[in-house]
Order: sequence, then structure tokens, then C-alpha cells
Amino acid sequence: MTDPLAGDTVAPAAQPATSSWEDALDIFYAPRAVFERRRDGTYLWPLLVLCVISTLVFLLSQQMNTALQDAEFARVMRENPMPAAEAKSAREMGEKFSAFSVYLIPVFTAIGAWLGGLILMGIGKLMGAKLNFAQATVITVLAAMPELLGRTIVGVQSLFMDIGTVQHRYSMSLNAARFLPGDANKWLLKFAALADPFVIWGVVLIGMGAYIIGRMEKEKAAVLAIVVALVSTILFR
Repeated sequence: MTDPLAGDTVAPAAQPATSSWEDALDIFYAPRAVFERRRDGTYLWPLLVLCVISTLVFLLSQQMNTALQDAEFARVMRENPMPAAEAKSAREMGEKFSAFSVYLIPVFTAIGAWLGGLILMGIGKLMGAKLNFAQATVITVLAAMPELLGRTIVGVQSLFMDIGTVQHRYSMSLNAARFLPGDANKWLLKFAALADPFVIWGVVLIGMGAYIIGRMEKEKAAVLAIVVALVSTILFR
């Protein structure tokens, strides 16, 4: 723009530099500014922050995770009975996997972010969004922060509750699936889990990211966020 006093061209003010840790915090109360700063799709450091925090939350919640896995295994056995020997072998394999799962949390978190980015980019392009893979991934990474906060609250909650009464993997969640019985249909559980304030918060952030970074109309960005949430629920939850 032009300075009326000097008559010279003045460069527009640059966005203030912030760290990925600051973006992980700012996304809760200043999401528009965060998405504006991440228009270029730089997602590596925010993803690293997400992986680190996810691992810490998992470690905090290990006792609860074991109880939920046991309840989920029992539910699957009720739905798909198998001979005792096979059931024992499956449980032993699950226990061995659980022993190494803490090392896999960062890997699964990163893969989940990349798959989420692919889904958002693919569906977004069909709906007119101007998103490349990096931009879509940074949206999914930042939009995952509220749900991560929700998992932290659940982990803290588990320290003060009787985890011996869980019936399925949503039994200690903060969503509607928590109140469903252990023999509830798995698809009912999946979609009831969407009725979660932190999941809804994340969906709103996806829509905001698509609007700001993907340059979509607000209404289309909102529809895109809902569609992505439904597809992700079918595939991953």
C-alpha cells in the first residue's frame, strides 16, 4: 500500500511468528488467526506437537485403556463367539500388542493426520475447496486439538472412578455413547460418539479451516466438515 506522507510503497505487515506450541494453544481461543498463519500448509511441527501430547495422554490413561480394551474384547466375543483356545490366543496377542502400543501412538497419530488430510483434500476438491495435501493436513492436525483435550479430561477422570464397570470402549467418554449398554450395536456406538462437545468443536474447526485456507463459502465449508466427520467415523472410529 502507499504511504500518503512519503509517497513510497509500504510492504504489508507480516504475520507475527509463532511457535507450534503457541498455535496448539491459540487454536482454542483464536482459531482464525492460527489458520491465517498456517495458510501455507506447514504442518510438520504442529503434527509433532500433536504426537507428543497424544503419547503423554496415553501414558496418563494406561490403566483406563487396559480396562476399555478388556471390555471391548468381551463385547466382540459376545458378537462373534469363537472357541476358547482361539479366544485365549487372540487375548494374548492383544496383550502383547498393548505392551508396545505406547511406541506406536506417534505413528498412528501421524498416519491418522495424513489420512484425515487426504479425506479432507479429496472431498474438499469435489466441493470446490482449493486445498492441497499439506493445507488439508494442517487443518486436520489443528482440528484434532480439542478432541485431544477431551481425551485428557477422560484420562484424569479415570483416576477417580471405578474402571471395573466399563462395558465398551466408550464407557468413560464424554459423549452420548457412554450411556449405551455393552450389547449396543457397534454402529450405534460409533455415531453416538459424535455427540461429543470436543468432537463437535473439532468439526467446527475443520469447517473454519476449509473456509479460511480452502477459500470456500461458509455454508459449503460447514457441509464439508460434517461430511468429513461422518466419513472419518465410518472408517476410523
